[in-house]
Amino acid sequence: MEIYGHFASAPANQVRLAVSALGIDATYHHVDLQAGEQKSPEYLAINPFGKVPAMVDGDFKLAESNAICRYLGGKVGGPMYPDDPHQQAKVDQWMEFAVNHIRTNMSKVLFNRMFAPMMGLPVDESSLKEGQDFLDQYLPMVENQLADSTFITGDQMTLADIALIAAMEPFDQVQISLESYPHITSWRSGIMAQPFYQAVHAHYGAEMAG
Repeated sequence: MEIYGHFASAPANQVRLAVSALGIDATYHHVDLQAGEQKSPEYLAINPFGKVPAMVDGDFKLAESNAICRYLGGKVGGPMYPDDPHQQAKVDQWMEFAVNHIRTNMSKVLFNRMFAPMMGLPVDESSLKEGQDFLDQYLPMVENQLADSTFITGDQMTLADIALIAAMEPFDQVQISLESYPHITSWRSGIMAQPFYQAVHAHYGAEMAG
């Protein structure tokens, strides 16, 4: 199996973390987005969307982070992606929540606080505020969920936790405080201390710092 990604991409990091948590033997390929490798004919033959992540498993090719993670979870089986349709639907629900409500808005904050200054681009204050406001709206929902369970859907870590941790990884780099969210803080610290996480990186941005 081959996985294609970029260390600054939350969707790609989600897949990298899922591969590690599921114990899958996969070869990782770094796609140089700055050099435009994602638009090369070779890469477009793998992922016609011209984005990361992508996966190749034998002659099967797949794009989109949640789709890849669900495929991997189904392939491996077990509690990370349960067979029970109700439990699986709960995992799916929180994976979609992580992408649509946390990661999407985190991306607005991340771009304007970190990447725009790095690239010498103007900060879009409207987009930055929108991202912050929506995170203020949705993070309490995650906090409430974690108040009653160790992980986002219960007592077992699942792909929903992987999707959420990948979406929240850049919080430290863009100075998003979790002081008001003790359950998120404890959950996040616990996951980031686990061997499967450390096998991917110490924290978001570790590769950039290197």
